[in-house]
Amino acid sequence: MKKIGILEVVVMLSILITSISLAYKFYSNNGNDYEFDGNQMYKCAWVCEKILDKNFPLNATIIGKWTLSKKPFNGEVEIYDAKGGTLYAIYNGTPITIGGELAYQEDIAAKKIILHPIGKSIIFYELDPIEGKSFRDIANKIENTTKNFNIVDVIVEGSMGVDSKTYTPAERQRIINNLDVDIKKGLELYFVEYGIIINGKIHLNTLKNLDKCIGASNISTSKLTVYVVVNNSIDEIPTKIKEKYAIVTLG
Repeated sequence: MKKIGILEVVVMLSILITSISLAYKFYSNNGNDYEFDGNQMYKCAWVCEKILDKNFPLNATIIGKWTLSKKPFNGEVEIYDAKGGTLYAIYNGTPITIGGELAYQEDIAAKKIILHPIGKSIIFYELDPIEGKSFRDIANKIENTTKNFNIVDVIVEGSMGVDSKTYTPAERQRIINNLDVDIKKGLELYFVEYGIIINGKIHLNTLKNLDKCIGASNISTSKLTVYVVVNNSIDEIPTKIKEKYAIVTLG
């Protein structure tokens, strides 16, 4: 077995100490926002991953510049993924990438990033398969199970078999274009004869509007997981809800 040298030990200890420090900063933050400079992109991406892994929607204020035009950028984005030192976001309905102050491959070179997680807790539960004649029908049945909560957002995860028609290539592309943002965020579409199979996570409001681009005649879902984002801390959620449902908090 190869012996570990003193330099390797120092490096491993440095990584461990840094990880512990980052974790402490994330979990001990008393506010709901997290602020980073453009030279802290790996740290920022790490925090983004932790928030997104818990299924919290995540917005951010980005201050910096467009890498191509060099024009200033100061705007609100929705972050849907983070890898390495790059953030993947939606700005005005368009996917963009965000890097640090010296970024040249990403769309935005950020000087400052302020993360705004949406909600303080997520109440999640499973629903048995649902049948409906339209996406609005399915969405209403899901929404009926959330009426006892102080809702900020609702995200649904599972599969839907949609009876419709066999779409032509041009029709398929139009549907893909309409759902481009959701596809970037991980939603999967499978076009089959006489319909579509939809798989992944989708916001309830998006589900309600799918009838505008997909003409369904019958829909059957798999067992669904519903994530109800609320603006209540764990202490503010009634005991009867905590006893009945699983809950994830931001901290």
